[in-house]
Amino acid sequence: MLHTGRIQHLSELEGWSTPRDRPSDALNAWRHSWPTLVALDQADLVGFFRALTDGSVTTYVAEILVAQAWRGQGLGQAFLDLCHRLYPETRLDLLSTEGAHGFYQTHGFRAFQGFRKSYP
Repeated sequence: MLHTGRIQHLSELEGWSTPRDRPSDALNAWRHSWPTLVALDQADLVGFFRALTDGSVTTYVAEILVAQAWRGQGLGQAFLDLCHRLYPETRLDLLSTEGAHGFYQTHGFRAFQGFRKSYP
């Protein structure tokens, strides 16, 4: 079950506009990604994780977001751990906002130069 409205709302709270501005594309991205995980507290979406993998070498974490009130409680680490258990032989690659660098460094990630090009 995909919680599109809840994912859109949580994304907007963080300033992520793609689910709002391009809902069809965002939904298509989720449908073509694996693993995809959500965390619920009762009916409230409190976090989500979306990745892509070749299953052998690389798993790319496309999105990981934990609601502000739930940060520091291990949810982000749980997403990463579950992904690693699903694909123990792959490395995890991701892009990060500057505010999340400390989280990833604390959990054993190293900085790695990346690039992005967006098309209209």
